[in-house]
Amino acid sequence: MASSSSGRERVKTTMASSRIPVALRSQLGDEATFGLIEVLDSDRKDWSEQVVSVAADRFERRLTEEITGLRLEFREALHEGLTAVRQELATTRVEMLKWSFLSWAGQVAAMAGLLAFMLRGLRP
Repeated sequence: MASSSSGRERVKTTMASSRIPVALRSQLGDEATFGLIEVLDSDRKDWSEQVVSVAADRFERRLTEEITGLRLEFREALHEGLTAVRQELATTRVEMLKWSFLSWAGQVAAMAGLLAFMLRGLRP
């Protein structure tokens, strides 16, 4: 146990020596330097969490705005497409009725002509 705690102290000492200037470390002492490092680390973690939280909020807001815009664009495009399909169906229906009527009229005329020809053949 003693060797592991001394190993941690060496790591802390190494970290302290690399992060805290020698003049400040000599004025504060080892315990105060470690305390300062802990305070700075906790502040850095809190600041990092706040930055991530703000960034996540901005991202979510922007994502919501973009999705709303896409929904509106999709709805408009779908409405325009369906309107065009309805118009095409109406036009096609009118064309079908027109040609059906012409076909029925042609059939009636052919039947009338055939009936007239048959009735003439029955008269002497």
